Amino acid sequence: MADDEHREALPDDWGAGWEAHRVHQLTLALSATPAQRLAWLEDMIVLAYEVGALPKSRD
Repeated sequence: MADDEHREALPDDWGAGWEAHRVHQLTLALSATPAQRLAWLEDMIVLAYEVGALPKSRD
């Protein structure tokens, strides 16, 4: 089938297994600047608040 031949010619986007993916994620995390890490943390706090994962205020 022509589609099968085309698929085989395409490069493998993932190029590796689970371990390579984990190493890639770790490399990205360790190369982030403190400002990038803070921005990520602030985004996660906003997300946690929006989905109700943070405790309600007692006021």
